[in-house]
Amino acid sequence: MLEHLHEVPALVIPCIHGRTEGASVLEQANTWGSILPAVWSFMLAARERGLGTAWTTLSPLCDREVAELLGIPHDEIMQAALIPVAYTIGTDFQRGPRVPLEEVVHWNRW
Repeated sequence: MLEHLHEVPALVIPCIHGRTEGASVLEQANTWGSILPAVWSFMLAARERGLGTAWTTLSPLCDREVAELLGIPHDEIMQAALIPVAYTIGTDFQRGPRVPLEEVVHWNRW
């Protein structure tokens, strides 16, 4: 996907106030737990309108540069992801490959 990122017509960068560097696990969970559902809802809404999205984690590789380019106050605002948005090619969507459920779900014990 990275080799086609420059072709995408829109890139969405969801952001959140505060940064998690050096934060406790609880603080990090609270931060991510407040933005993940919003971004997932955005992605579902895009799909319902015929748009494809992909959650990428490329932002941390260059978040300071992106913040400078877009005027995002880096010390106050954290970029959560980089979401390419575009019309999809075709409509023959299929489930992605998955690990068998028994390998990842544990009931009452590990």
